[in-house]
This record gives sequence, C-alpha cells and structure tokens, in this order.
Amino acid sequence: MKLNKYGCLILALILFSALSLAATTEIHQHKSREIGPDTPIPKIELTVFRDLMDGVNVHVEVANYVLNAPDLATSNGVSAEGFLQGHAHVFVNGSKRQRLYGKDIHIPKTWLKDGVNQVAISLNSHQHENWVSNEHNIVGSIFLDLSKEQLVLHNFTSQPIEDPHAHH
Repeated sequence: MKLNKYGCLILALILFSALSLAATTEIHQHKSREIGPDTPIPKIELTVFRDLMDGVNVHVEVANYVLNAPDLATSNGVSAEGFLQGHAHVFVNGSKRQRLYGKDIHIPKTWLKDGVNQVAISLNSHQHENWVSNEHNIVGSIFLDLSKEQLVLHNFTSQPIEDPHAHH
C-alpha cells in the first residue's frame, strides 16, 4: 500500500501520539509533587547529537533548577538561590532507563530501535516525585530517527528555557 503525503502525516501523528503516551504513562507511574507558588518553575530543553561511535548523546539544559545527586542536595531540597534540586529520569521509547544527575547522557544504539524513537527526560525530586507545574510534568522529549540525515524529527518541552514569543 502506498501512502500519499496526508496518509504519511496521519501515520506519523499516530506514531508520535503512541510513543508520547508510552513515555507519559511511565512518567505518571511516580507520584507527583506540585511546585509551590513562590518557587521558580524549572525549565528544561534537550539537544541531541549523533555519537561518532554509537547511538546518540543528549544534552539537558535546565534553568531554575539544580540537577544533582541526592548526597549533594541540601536537606530541604532547595538551593541557596531558591531553586528546586533533584535529578532526572531518562526514558527511551516509554521505558525508564536510568537516573541522570548531570547535564549529559549517552544513549547507546542498543536502547534504540529501527525507525522513530522517543527520548524523554523528566525532572524529579530526590524522593522520585515528578515535579509538576499547573498539573503538567516538567519534561523534555525528542523524537529521532538514526536513519535520517535530519536526526531530530520533533523536539518538545513542557517548560521552554527561552520564550519563543519574547523577541516579538
């Protein structure tokens, strides 16, 4: 069966929705913790680069957040600047793969499948609760396909670091 451009678009949207649902389901398996009204909302953005040896490397940029290991965090979970502290959870195609305490992670090709893959990273308290603002998890997500020259197919963040409308 040959699909026209609209059929391909619909198929891509269904695939993206299914992958997004899988990661969201996994992320929601942890308890949520609403960010207080006086606390700056953490922001997250992901950038993916092909690794010359294997898979991809993901850079996690955060703002209003201290990404660290539990033994480096303050006892109240808030930095001297008033930012939340915690770690991140790394999901590949809906499965939690590991915790992240720094800004960079290598995703080996063995974690990826042929075709479209989703890498999602959520910000979490050191009690593993999902940080939530206005009922939305703080999460970044990238859809990628290693077989494509343009590696990244779609990039999403619940809380962008830079407001795209700020320059208008």
